[in-house]
Amino acid sequence: MNVLSTHVKTTGDLMSIALQAEREAIRRYSLLAAKMREGENEATAELFERMVTEEQEHERLLLAWMAHEGIEEKHGIAPISWQDPAISTIYNDEARDPYQSSPYRALAFAVHNEELAFRFYTHVAADSDNEKVRKYAEVLAREELGHAALLRAERRRAFHAERNAATVEPRLDPGVVFNEADLLAAAIHIDQFLAEEMNALAQGSPEIKALARETRLQINSNENVLYEKSKDEKKLPGDAILDNLAQIKSYNDSLLVENDAQVLRIQRLCACCDRSFSFYDAVVETTKDEAVMLTAQRLTSLALDRIEILKQAMGKECGCAE
Repeated sequence: MNVLSTHVKTTGDLMSIALQAEREAIRRYSLLAAKMREGENEATAELFERMVTEEQEHERLLLAWMAHEGIEEKHGIAPISWQDPAISTIYNDEARDPYQSSPYRALAFAVHNEELAFRFYTHVAADSDNEKVRKYAEVLAREELGHAALLRAERRRAFHAERNAATVEPRLDPGVVFNEADLLAAAIHIDQFLAEEMNALAQGSPEIKALARETRLQINSNENVLYEKSKDEKKLPGDAILDNLAQIKSYNDSLLVENDAQVLRIQRLCACCDRSFSFYDAVVETTKDEAVMLTAQRLTSLALDRIEILKQAMGKECGCAE
């Protein structure tokens, strides 16, 4: 969405922009659903129709919220337009082509714009001098982050379905994170895998080389915090998280032996960043421990930043694996 240039002064400005964004999503998804029907691509058409229903409900809830708070819609707000990602065909042209599109490609296009919405509301929350605008923007940002996480989960399922993966891949389980030591152990495991893959792909890419260096620094920082917790608070990662991580490591090791071509390594790297984002976000949503929640929020933000860097550095190849 091309909204970052809009100056938000009041809650009326903010909520009116949010309404315009929902209406643009409804319009886009409706058009795409019709195109998919024309091309007899029923699976993708049904997917877009479900998205239309979702966005219509979001619009209804926004209007109810505004009515409750006595906020009037500003009709002078310019229409919102979606941005096409830098990755040309995978997200945009093929998502629109009824003969080439698939649920995965359609979802990739949708995820990109949910992420842009999240970044816009975060930008408003950080920069506004109006306390109420900041509060509302934070709520809207959180909702968009949730939308993106749900779409990412659907997109991953669609990707694996299209690849017809025969092996069931173990997943990071937020339900086995009971304390900060568990979460730190998971973060260290994730970052070690990411750093190895980044090192293998860093030649000729200063962005990936810098990202690998930052990831190693993050590993050292988390290892130091975990060491202090084990020493001072007697908190160690539990068996449940360690078993979960061992299963994932075994799976990744076997996969890399079988599929070590560069394009597949890029896809695995991007997919791992994607899953780590969803894992941390799920921990934020489910934990009852404030320290765990705050650490997970920080890790969620880092994961999203990595995804953006990889999109820019790897382009089309990374986009194919998200």
